[in-house]
Amino acid sequence: MKKNYGLTNTELQIMELLWAAPEPMSFRDIMDVATTEWKKTWKVQTLNTFLLGLQKMGMVGTDKSRSTYNMYFALCTREQHIHNWTKKMVEECYGGSFACLVAAFIGDGKLSDEDAEELRKLL
Repeated sequence: MKKNYGLTNTELQIMELLWAAPEPMSFRDIMDVATTEWKKTWKVQTLNTFLLGLQKMGMVGTDKSRSTYNMYFALCTREQHIHNWTKKMVEECYGGSFACLVAAFIGDGKLSDEDAEELRKLL
C-alpha cells in the first residue's frame, strides 16, 4: 500500500519529482517527465491544474527570476510534509490530543514493554 500523506497519486508523483530535483523545474521539464517516464497523455491544462492545486496547498512555489517561464520547486521537504500532514490528521481525528491518538493505537489496552519504553523516552 502506497502512502500518499493526504495527496492524490498524481500530486504525490509530481511532488516526488520536485523533491528529487536538484534545482527548480520548468513546466516543460515536468511535462516531459510526465509524457516520457510516466506515460501520461495530459493536456497542458491538466498539468497546470495539478501545479496550481499544489501551489494552493502551499507545497509548490514558482520563480521567474532565472527565466521568462515559471520554474517550479517544492516549498517543503518530504519529511516536513509528512510531519505537517500527521499533525493535521491528529488535530482533525483526535482533537489534537496525542493521548487519544495513542489510545486509538493500543485500543485493547495492551502495550508491549518495548513500546512503553519507547514512549517514555519520547516524553
